[in-house]
Amino acid sequence: MVPFITAIALFLLGYLGLVVSTFPYLVPPSLTVWQAASAPATEIFMLLSTLIMLPIIVGYVIFVYWTFRGKLREGEGYH
Repeated sequence: MVPFITAIALFLLGYLGLVVSTFPYLVPPSLTVWQAASAPATEIFMLLSTLIMLPIIVGYVIFVYWTFRGKLREGEGYH
């Protein structure tokens, strides 16, 4: 588990270094982050959509894990 988390951390640190080195320009040197952003109405729509759909998706995943818990014992299934 530790090597997996370390690999993810190194990957994210690489992207963080890229962001820090080019900030505030998103597409160097022509656009800043604020110039490349969508219209405020679009961002609000995406936020509201995410706030509605994310709990539904998380609830469905929890429901599926709860439904199928204990169906397969250790040693059963494919080897």
